Amino acid sequence: MCRAGPASSRRNRHVVRPIEDDGEGIYHSVKDNNTTLKLRALQQQSLPRTTSTSSSSSSEYDVTRTKCPVTGRLSNVLDDYVIFPSVLGEGHYGKVRECIHRRTRVVHACKSIDKSKIGRLDHLQREVHLLSVTNHHGIMKMVDCYEDAEHVHIITEKYTGGELFEKIIDSTTPSGCLSEQKTSGIIKSLLESINYLHENDIVHRDIKPENILFESEQEDTIKLIDFGLSRRHKKGEASMSNPVGTAYYMSPELLKGNYDKSCDIWSIGVVAYILLCGYPPFNGDNDNVIFESIKRGHFEFPNQAWSNKSDLAKDFIKCLLRRDPNKRLTAKEALRHPWITKTTHSESAVGKDEDLAARIQKLRCSIHRLKIWNAAA
Repeated sequence: MCRAGPASSRRNRHVVRPIEDDGEGIYHSVKDNNTTLKLRALQQQSLPRTTSTSSSSSSEYDVTRTKCPVTGRLSNVLDDYVIFPSVLGEGHYGKVRECIHRRTRVVHACKSIDKSKIGRLDHLQREVHLLSVTNHHGIMKMVDCYEDAEHVHIITEKYTGGELFEKIIDSTTPSGCLSEQKTSGIIKSLLESINYLHENDIVHRDIKPENILFESEQEDTIKLIDFGLSRRHKKGEASMSNPVGTAYYMSPELLKGNYDKSCDIWSIGVVAYILLCGYPPFNGDNDNVIFESIKRGHFEFPNQAWSNKSDLAKDFIKCLLRRDPNKRLTAKEALRHPWITKTTHSESAVGKDEDLAARIQKLRCSIHRLKIWNAAA
């Protein structure tokens, strides 16, 4: 992944979305600090607007349902938000821009989806519904949703730390990528989010570094985004059959069209592998080669990038990349794996030691300044 061509081509090359299971595209994070455009938009949209009202007439109700099949409610996002013109991210079906609530002045992100580009609007409706019912600290939070004749506008919290994909690109060297401590913290947070989804009978089906954002540049809190391919799947229900997702992260049983929620665990195993070494366990020049590699299920830990990695880390990845989904760990079981419990505990202890050392140093400086002040007095 981190060795094959420019980032833009790598993002879009291996996205698999059949017509019968269409979903929303990938976020491409782009930073924009053009405050002039923002101020101009704020001036142009600062006039008060009247809120749309629904009619009790059945004929008008039918027209509304026809124009707004996703939410069933015609609404104008500009009534409540100022949307800035600069694009934060762009996918197959729409764009993400910064917006600000007119009354509270809180800054959010607005994902505007062009309905004419969506093959199955019921899947967009499903995405909106799933976002509205999820409530977990590791999952993107939807604030509101608007629908007009042409677009669906999903208002979410704004995250400024960039994609995990970008961190991989920036951190990869011949000897590896992120440290085990950093990787285990990210994977633990991701497993907690997936465990929450699975306990609520939701399968994500497109877990990858591009769909994991850092909440801010100052901290490592992550958020799982993009529920365009997600769906409900209850225990005991017939297996899912549509092979959707992104090639590198698709499981063997998903490619065969007979899978369940354990496909998400396989994807997390692939992400963990990439975070530690900088490249995917199943690689190839095109989708078919990648798929054949996945179906064989054989992967290695090349010495150059893996000689400095622990046996626990390798065992963790093996447990998540078992070809038989019945033998693969669940999210809850993976959270109890020694690599997660010991490594994240070790990182936490190091953090506490660093905090304590910083507080002691600060106290010493304060005492030193006090002595100088007393001497001067």
